[in-house]
Amino acid sequence: MKLRILLLTAACILGLQTLIQAETVKIGVFPSNEPAKLYQVMEYFGDYLSEKTGDDISVIVSHDYTELGLRFREGSIDIAWLNTLTYVRLKSVIPGIRYLATYMERNERTGEIIPYYRSNIVSLKSSGFSSLEDIRDRLFAFTDPSSTSGYAYPNMMLKQRGIDPESYFRKVFYLRQHDRVVEALRHGSIAAGAISDGTLSAAIRRYGDIFTVLAESDPIPLDAIVSTEVFPSVKIKAYRDALLSMPGDHQFLRAMKETLGWNAAGFAVLDNAFYDSVREALKQ
Repeated sequence: MKLRILLLTAACILGLQTLIQAETVKIGVFPSNEPAKLYQVMEYFGDYLSEKTGDDISVIVSHDYTELGLRFREGSIDIAWLNTLTYVRLKSVIPGIRYLATYMERNERTGEIIPYYRSNIVSLKSSGFSSLEDIRDRLFAFTDPSSTSGYAYPNMMLKQRGIDPESYFRKVFYLRQHDRVVEALRHGSIAAGAISDGTLSAAIRRYGDIFTVLAESDPIPLDAIVSTEVFPSVKIKAYRDALLSMPGDHQFLRAMKETLGWNAAGFAVLDNAFYDSVREALKQ
């Protein structure tokens, strides 16, 4: 009887390990850039996590920020790379979201690895604009209403200065992606727009120092990597460990800079309270 129990226990353990390791895990990513670029970069991300966890990884780039939130809520993805605003909003309606890690970047000026970035309202130097007052009655672009640095923070900055974008500007566009705002600026389709500082740095590297910063936000916590409530705890540990142990010279981090212009520097485990400054900002 003892031998039979031992054999049964061993079989159960083996079956559990097979169940844990044989899954296909779906990872959703918000559309910060062109989908083709994101898929190219996220292939390295998926391969790395697959190697570390033994899971098959499927990466899904959502059509927009709202779709990513809906997919997460309905459970059609297991892990999500969320921009800050989407994370804060989802956490408020799904408290059981499992936080895994925060994306980190290397500051271009200081070289310091930090979990923050900023939002910028920019124009072209050739336009001669030097302040927000100069772009009144002009064409302006945000990215997406669910974007942290492309809408929430710049909208807050404007309103703190008594500016209602819908009445202050001749027309407001929502171009969905940060790099589209840069291209609209370059082609003279808009007078100014809101983008992340990472996008601005990438644009300067690509096109030269042709931009004027009209306004800059306070530091904003960077993106959160999270899982659904039902994602197994043993897997959460495996994925968190994988994120924390990613080498600083990994191909994924290099591709983030080379393809997207992001100064990716790995991941850190902070906590939900780290994002309280965003919650307070949104209250304002």
